[in-house]
Amino acid sequence: MNRKELINTYGFRFLDTLNGPFCQLFAIGYDIVKRGSAYDWDGLKRIDGPLLLFQYTLSGVGEIIINDIPHQVGAGTAFMVDIPSKHRYYLPEESDSWEFYFILIRPTNIYEQWIELVNQLGNVYKIHDHHLIIQFIKNTYFSARMNYITDGYQASSIVYQFIMELYRFANEYKKEKHSWPLKVREAVMYMEENYKEIQSLEELASAVGLSKYHFTRIFKNATGLTPIEYLTKVKMEKSVTLLRQSNLTIDEIAKQVGYSNGSYFIKVFKKWLGFSPGEFRLGKDLAVVNQLKFD
Repeated sequence: MNRKELINTYGFRFLDTLNGPFCQLFAIGYDIVKRGSAYDWDGLKRIDGPLLLFQYTLSGVGEIIINDIPHQVGAGTAFMVDIPSKHRYYLPEESDSWEFYFILIRPTNIYEQWIELVNQLGNVYKIHDHHLIIQFIKNTYFSARMNYITDGYQASSIVYQFIMELYRFANEYKKEKHSWPLKVREAVMYMEENYKEIQSLEELASAVGLSKYHFTRIFKNATGLTPIEYLTKVKMEKSVTLLRQSNLTIDEIAKQVGYSNGSYFIKVFKKWLGFSPGEFRLGKDLAVVNQLKFD
């Protein structure tokens, strides 16, 4: 069976557990959207809420805009949003395809836990595809496909187990940085202390006493980013703070975070955030953002 034959969405409406202390599984699905499709969901225009959506990308690239902040959603990236809320997710023009699983649940008896998890993880974050939470979603999808989810009690237990697996992941997520190899932790500390002056991959590798090839391999295996991508992430986080909390010019901020000129800084900033530094500083809809962490 090819992947296209697996595409489907399975909905659930069990009257026997509609009220009381039960959780409500609304739908689970698998999809591949291709360039030219009309895949575009606006979280303020949907009429099927209130719902809670978890979506996980297997391959390709999508995009979600949450409270006017854009996030690229590539392989290994999950997002969590309330429906309705201010968000929009879609296949961007430059993307050929987007393959993903999703699960929709009603907030009944589970919303407090959902909000706690979003506060811990953020709306958008990375998960390895071999993690138990992803395997659980895949297994649930195939159970739905085989008509194994037959009553509300089973559906309620699926929602509860899904939330517990998210809690498990959130706990691991908090500890993850501490479990990175020593050389990776040393490199991250070096970046956070010297991000203004670091000029090359060779410099980073030398600082922790490794060849650049070995260093790049173990760093990406641990963090999911190359050393230079992680360094850029640190610089972008610092620049967001300066844009919100200082009166420095764009050129001055560029130099503060290690760029020789403002034009290149603007190019990098826009690539990572979807806005120029000036637009980010002046944007009224972004005024509450004082610190930004990249997933």
